Amino acid sequence: MKDKRLAARPAFLIPALLLALSAIADPGIRYFQGHENGKVTGFDKTDAAMFRASDLKSKYYTEPWFHEMQFPDEGIIVIVNFQRHNMGFSSGYLDAYLMISDKDNDAMIEQWSGKSGDVKIADTGFKIVAGPHLMKLEKDTYRVRFEGKDMKADVTYKILIPSFQQGDGKVVFKDGEFVRYNFPIPWAEVSGTLTYKGKTRKVKGNGSMNHDLQDLSPLKFPTRWRALWAYGEDMTVSMVNCSAADFKGEWAMRLMVAEKGKILFSSHDFTLKGEDFQPVPGGNVPMPMKFAIEAVHGDSWLKGGYKVVRVQEKKNALDEAPSFLRPLASLVISEMWSYRYWMDYEFEFHQDGQTRTVKGRGVANYVDSVDAKE
Repeated sequence: MKDKRLAARPAFLIPALLLALSAIADPGIRYFQGHENGKVTGFDKTDAAMFRASDLKSKYYTEPWFHEMQFPDEGIIVIVNFQRHNMGFSSGYLDAYLMISDKDNDAMIEQWSGKSGDVKIADTGFKIVAGPHLMKLEKDTYRVRFEGKDMKADVTYKILIPSFQQGDGKVVFKDGEFVRYNFPIPWAEVSGTLTYKGKTRKVKGNGSMNHDLQDLSPLKFPTRWRALWAYGEDMTVSMVNCSAADFKGEWAMRLMVAEKGKILFSSHDFTLKGEDFQPVPGGNVPMPMKFAIEAVHGDSWLKGGYKVVRVQEKKNALDEAPSFLRPLASLVISEMWSYRYWMDYEFEFHQDGQTRTVKGRGVANYVDSVDAKE
């Protein structure tokens, strides 16, 4: 899940060893209306409605399908992102990119942009063809394909748990602008092929897909994120927190615990603590080397943490922003550094009188920004 930008000086400029994040109620911003923290019931299927394109007419319409995949045996991290938007010179654009990193290579990226005429959306179910690229759902099997000149990914998701959304999934601002977050695929076994640096290789691992939607001014876009995807043998823990200037120091927080076939627990009000800030070679902001999470709701709780093993990707995300967006972004921040890394995690989860442990190696993401005034 994600974080947004703080109105105060960035945390990495404050001479402190500990940063704690937790959700704070703000009557001016509505978070995930209808969501109840704690035990989850009522989600029992792959929901095609959570996949489908919305096609808002607003000039601020943006709709990403974000696929993350991790292949620990090979040390490979993959991101495939499809994003429709109306923020160019006409409506219905679709941008896509494939990012791959491994033990020997930092983030390698290939991008593609298409106009509305290049995009074909099925009337029923879920299928989007954009030039040579594809997203397609058939029951509990999902395929995503990015067909670039130098980089390719063609993988199949075997979906393991139901689609999930916290309440209405929305963060709504005073003026009615909003962002919606959901998880059409919170956890899946992923297999297929990757092609990069002149080689094609088979891979097998785990992944997820979240589908966002926003009618939101670029001046409000999230610039701070904390995310993790921890896939155990029988359970998974995922978290995405985000923050932005308009949040006034608050965070939109999403935490989920699941076992195969069932969502167990979810929270939008928990504590994340980061400590032992260290510089990242090649990056311009430090990051914590250890994190702790605590979410307690009724008689259900998740407690534990994770530590950085190796930062595999580092980049100033503004370098990859669309050219029309960069001048607007520069009014808010001067740099937005993203670090994607392998981490070792261990959590205890308690529910219905039973305590279970989930531990292993997974992938996390840390994004922080330098304010434009700095």
